[in-house]
Amino acid sequence: MTRVLSPEHLEFLQSSRVARLGTSSKNGPAYIVPIVFANTENRIYFVIDHKTKSGKELKRLSNIRETGKGTLLVDKYSENWDELFYLLLFCRAKVIEGPGGVREKKLAEKILKEKYPQYSTGQFFPENLQEAVFVRLDPERAIFWQNLH
Repeated sequence: MTRVLSPEHLEFLQSSRVARLGTSSKNGPAYIVPIVFANTENRIYFVIDHKTKSGKELKRLSNIRETGKGTLLVDKYSENWDELFYLLLFCRAKVIEGPGGVREKKLAEKILKEKYPQYSTGQFFPENLQEAVFVRLDPERAIFWQNLH
């Protein structure tokens, strides 16, 4: 696995609370949703949690299954525009679901619960790890921008 994230990128990911995930089908428009995520080194994970959903398969999942790709935007906004910056990651993406991948799911569960106390209460996190749906993002290219004069 090629390492594309610098120590500064990793630190920014660790401290960031939310990102925007962009996916698309082979023929469709971009589909962008906010997500919470956690990373371990060069891998980023998110889970399909218990917050309200439409009931049908999520577009982000069907897009990832179809293309194996996702783009993640993590940014910092400030009223002081000298402090603006973002990290844009072009990633390989994989849906991890079903009873397979339990070891990787346990790792993802651990780092997500460490980062977000809301997941530790059990109210939002999937109850059955074997049936839980996780997504792994493996960054292949990173673009970092900050407003430097």
